[in-house]
Amino acid sequence: MTSLNNLVKVIFFFLFTFPFLGCQIIKNLDILPSKERGVYHTVQKGQTLYYIARTYDIDVNRIKRINGIYNPLRLQVGTRLWIPEARQVLEVYSKKNQKILPKKRGAKREKWENKVKLNKNAKAIKGFLIWPIKGQLTSRFGNRNGRHHDGIDIGARKGAPIVSAADGKVMFSGWGPTGYGLMVIIKHKNNLTTVYAHNSHIHVHKNQVVKQRQKIASVGSTGRSTGPHLHFEVRNDSHAYNPLQYLPKQ
Repeated sequence: MTSLNNLVKVIFFFLFTFPFLGCQIIKNLDILPSKERGVYHTVQKGQTLYYIARTYDIDVNRIKRINGIYNPLRLQVGTRLWIPEARQVLEVYSKKNQKILPKKRGAKREKWENKVKLNKNAKAIKGFLIWPIKGQLTSRFGNRNGRHHDGIDIGARKGAPIVSAADGKVMFSGWGPTGYGLMVIIKHKNNLTTVYAHNSHIHVHKNQVVKQRQKIASVGSTGRSTGPHLHFEVRNDSHAYNPLQYLPKQ
């Protein structure tokens, strides 16, 4: 009991004497509300607080405040950062490979998203992709409510099969960044990548080779979604393009 009392005294001493350091001590001791959702991210070599915040789609100042970080430049390797509301630990790009990390246009963009850039040399290849699902086009590519919509939304019943738009290799399968829910990313020939988001179930795994028309997921409404539909993106060298330029007419 004496040891416990001494520990409590030490914690309160740091809380009131050094408020920022005190917050860090609480996080390291795992003294958190049991119902608060989030994960601990362990800082790796080369990772910055800015890139960590951007990867988890959270304001960097909020991470600083929650974890009691006074000087982000002194962030040490091995530090465990509490990331509220995160569902899983994500891979964070470091300074060494930040050139391949997509840029963000705001605090609510995903870690792998790019600004939409026009590439005069990139031409839409008709006939290479097929529609991943049959349904009504409910949202188009481009400006939507003041923000850029990097794909198209196709309405369909929950559980309807989603197929691969072309032969390729699964690069990602699982819970995507905030808002995308269960997601699949497939790499194809011709520098094309397709994205399938808001799924209810995923039927393929990372590094799996898939064929065109192969079932890869089922329609759902996971993530930031108002109802069952497929969010479908086509990317050329990581830049988002209008999928309708690649898909055959329905």
